[in-house]
Amino acid sequence: MSMKRGKGNTKKVWLVVLIVAICALGILAGYYMAGYLAKKPATVDQTLQGNKPSQQLQEENDQNATSQAQKKQATNSQPSEQQQQDTTISSEVYKAFARFDGGVDAHTIQLTLLNTEFDYKEFEIDEKVKQGVELSEGEIVEIEFEKPQDGGNPRIVSLKKPDKVTLKGKFVGLADNNFAEFVFDQKHVVLQISNVADKVSYLDENTDVEVTFKTNQQNPQSNPVVEDIKVLK
Repeated sequence: MSMKRGKGNTKKVWLVVLIVAICALGILAGYYMAGYLAKKPATVDQTLQGNKPSQQLQEENDQNATSQAQKKQATNSQPSEQQQQDTTISSEVYKAFARFDGGVDAHTIQLTLLNTEFDYKEFEIDEKVKQGVELSEGEIVEIEFEKPQDGGNPRIVSLKKPDKVTLKGKFVGLADNNFAEFVFDQKHVVLQISNVADKVSYLDENTDVEVTFKTNQQNPQSNPVVEDIKVLK
């Protein structure tokens, strides 16, 4: 009987140990699952937190790119404004034909304009502009000049001596058999017409004409000589 009781007690002890072990494993498994589930949202949160600065950085980069594009656009608009200003300046440069009346000083000359609406008499000129151009009183010159902005004298930027000049205007009438009066841009000019007397003699007053004339080579101070005249229709 004592041997049977001993074996029975031993079985009970092992059974208790087995139950305790199973309970312990169950508890450990519960702790493990609880810890895993607790860590997983934290990992997701950490991932989201890690992505948030990246998104902010992307937004900052986009803002910087937009700012740089706006600065670049503003910079690119400056040449357009400068170009527009240059065009305005260049529009104040005029071309005209005139007769040289002499020099006032080293930087000023006197001219009688043959066309254009202006009545300037004295023009400023630099040495480099008139360099290589020998002028005698009465000679015809072709000039480009800047209109003065402050009420001073216009400044010549280009000076040439043309072989001949062709202008459109009106025939006013004969002064005599050798000279006739014309109007070019409201400028009354008397020209020698000996070479084209047959073409001029039948013209009516205020006839629209195109006149080609040049400096009188024999006497530059005398009236320019007409080489050709055409009636405009």
